[in-house]
Amino acid sequence: MRRARLILIGGAVLYSAWLIAPVLGSELSPLTSFVSEVGASGQPSAKLFRATDLLAGTAVVVAAALAWRAARPAPWAARGALLGLLVLGAATMCDALMPLSCTPTADAACAARELAGQVPFTHLGHAVSSGIAGFGGVVAVLGWARWRGTEGAGGRSPLLRRFDGARLALGAGAAFLLATGWTLLAMLAPALYLGLAQRAQILALTLWLVLVALPPRARPR
Repeated sequence: MRRARLILIGGAVLYSAWLIAPVLGSELSPLTSFVSEVGASGQPSAKLFRATDLLAGTAVVVAAALAWRAARPAPWAARGALLGLLVLGAATMCDALMPLSCTPTADAACAARELAGQVPFTHLGHAVSSGIAGFGGVVAVLGWARWRGTEGAGGRSPLLRRFDGARLALGAGAAFLLATGWTLLAMLAPALYLGLAQRAQILALTLWLVLVALPPRARPR
């Protein structure tokens, strides 16, 4: 299990690579652009960000698979959380393998071609895999919260009574769910700052991945 935790933390770090995009020359707006646009063709260091996404997704899949094997037998909620992580990781790998050919939020011509269906199939594939990744994240967060909230003798060890990092992870998971709702609303109403919503969503999920990967501390006497 220790190896799975370390791999998951490594995946979370790689999943955060987009944070350095402005340092590498990206001029995409953090308020309106998709995070994945840093890997679009023609963007500074696009190949780097595709590679980090691919490695991040791979790390999450491997960590979830190792945890699944180490935790057998596991409660249904724990299995659901691990399945969510597998979906998140696999979809993130697909995101990296199907990059955008241009940046629709920053390039009006690209947005027009996308609307007219004159862009590569990877645009649609990327949108689908991104949605699946978000769904996997939601399943993982909810499954983990259910599992940790009912673990213990007879299921009588509520999450909020623990003294380890579980409460912080619960907060990060709740922030992720709220930011996911914000992102979905912003896709319908651009005035709600889609870029900022998605960045909050990914940051919260990344923090959650790190927190759940940390080994639990024993309760102090």
